[in-house]
Amino acid sequence: MASNDVLIELKSIWRHFTSGTETVAVLKNISLTIHRGEMVAIVGASGSGKSTLMNIIGCLDMPTIGEMWVKSISTRHASSDEIAQLRSQNIGFIFQRYHLMPYLNARENVAIPALYTAMPAAERQKRAEYLLTRLGLQQRMNYKPVQLSGGQQQRVSIARALMNGAEIILADEPTGALDSASGQELMGILHSLHEAGHTIIIVTHDHDVANQAQRIIEISDGEIIADRSNERAASLIPQVALPAAQATGRSPFWQSIQEAIRMAWRSLLGHRVRAFLSMLGIIIGISSVVSSMAVGEGARQSILAEISQLGTSTLEIRPGLGWDKPRPDFERALSLDDVTMIGQAAYVDSISPEVGKFTRAIRGGKELMVSVSGVSNGYFRVQGLNFRSGNGFTQGDLDDREPVVILDPQLAKTLFPNDEDPMGEIIQMSGIPLRVIGVAEKKGPKSSNSIPGAWIPYTSLLVRMSGDTPVEAISLRVRDGYSLLEAQKDVEIRLDRAHGRRDFFTLTNDQMTQTIQKASASMSLLITVIAGISLLVGGVGVMNIMLVSVTERTHEIGIRLSVGARPIDIMRQFLVEAMVVCALGGAIGIAGSMLAGVIFSWLTTEFTMAFTWPPVVLACGFSALIGLGFGFFPARNAARLHPTEALARE
Repeated sequence: MASNDVLIELKSIWRHFTSGTETVAVLKNISLTIHRGEMVAIVGASGSGKSTLMNIIGCLDMPTIGEMWVKSISTRHASSDEIAQLRSQNIGFIFQRYHLMPYLNARENVAIPALYTAMPAAERQKRAEYLLTRLGLQQRMNYKPVQLSGGQQQRVSIARALMNGAEIILADEPTGALDSASGQELMGILHSLHEAGHTIIIVTHDHDVANQAQRIIEISDGEIIADRSNERAASLIPQVALPAAQATGRSPFWQSIQEAIRMAWRSLLGHRVRAFLSMLGIIIGISSVVSSMAVGEGARQSILAEISQLGTSTLEIRPGLGWDKPRPDFERALSLDDVTMIGQAAYVDSISPEVGKFTRAIRGGKELMVSVSGVSNGYFRVQGLNFRSGNGFTQGDLDDREPVVILDPQLAKTLFPNDEDPMGEIIQMSGIPLRVIGVAEKKGPKSSNSIPGAWIPYTSLLVRMSGDTPVEAISLRVRDGYSLLEAQKDVEIRLDRAHGRRDFFTLTNDQMTQTIQKASASMSLLITVIAGISLLVGGVGVMNIMLVSVTERTHEIGIRLSVGARPIDIMRQFLVEAMVVCALGGAIGIAGSMLAGVIFSWLTTEFTMAFTWPPVVLACGFSALIGLGFGFFPARNAARLHPTEALARE
């Protein structure tokens, strides 16, 4: 044949393997040429080196010494991507043990080589169905390998070898696992492919199979001992050639990502238990993080809602330099004159002094300790109290030091059980009879352990109960339209000027809100960090499961490499699988956390979980990043596997 018909050329090929401390030459100085359209049989006893020679011809292995050309491309100087491209476009393998993926059906197994090409999905499916129909498996397309006979599985592997229109068909002991009838059918198919223009290379120890080839190459102890033409080879009637495969080049990046996601999904469905174990740590971690953030947000919103009911424009003035700096000498820093002075400011909506006393309240044999606050009629507006019954004090009550009292609901219920109406009734405090004129309820959080409270005019408390008691606080409400911050500054200036020194401190609801928000944020961060530890543990679990998965799926990786997958394709697939596992686990964790929130809302109103979008989105993104980070090493290990070693681990 003319030199331009040379398809494969090997020149002085040696292949050495290391066994312990010894180096063994499996192939020795092999030189041969295979022309386009030949049907060649390579025969030899077990251990003669024929399978190693086939692996080198099929670009699954590389020679230690020597050089090989496939379609004028030197495999020694070609990159790993170029070698993978040769396997993808030009070489189809028919293995003795079929090497089918057990969790894929016949159609999906046949389509595997095209997954690493630019062939559109519709054309890929159409071609796979055509090849299976051509090989008599039109009724078995949706069957998995375990549901097929040996001959049918071998036909699936033949269809897979033809998926990308491979010009070279390498068959390794193709009839070795078949009965005689199935073996004859298989050889008929190989002859048909030969007549259709394919170059067929059969590796076998069966001389009956070898005698059907045009050319027989005999190998023994790693050396070619005979290379002869077979004049007795039958000449079959030419068959109709298979349609050429289209778009067998490499797919664009985004298409390869889409295919990797599809393959990852099929792999997860094929290994459900392992996939669930991989997800479990992520599910727990993400659920913990989202739940903790929801609890923190719920608590924050609840507290801020309670604070907002107290009014967002209130200012409190207290003697001293701060809660953490008590000064006994500043105990009397505030006076009623300060109340009058500040009350004249245009920004004051309402104002009240506060003086307090603990005493006993007595009625009808009932006696309990109460907290009595002496306030003015403006106090109830400043604090935003709700009156269940009655009204606040009048100016006359203050001026005349009237013995009147307003009770909180807890005190009213204790002194007036069985829904008695307290209005107009008399109770005693510090031996002073007081007439009940109202029941008022403070907004904000309620505590079951708080001391019952009552309010009387501050003038009455000073004259009738406590005598000369210092003013504990001054509370004021800033009129709408005025800045609370500006009002706070003006109050401080007025008091500094009046007192000649700083012997007081001020508090606003904004400051309280900010303090609570900071405390809530710190607590949420602490809880989230603790929950994040479980997420990291889940990520380590994913890495461990993926490492085990690489070991378990070594054979699958070998199949993918043999049909044209590049190392980057294998790495991308396992990375995407890890990311899919983590993203899916994250979604399940988020759903579980939200379900827990719904359940808790049914069971109790005290426990609040507020879900917002940022933590949910952050959790999903973080779970995918965990898949990317912890999936890298397993993916890299998978990409580094050698095709022949991977295929041997069945």
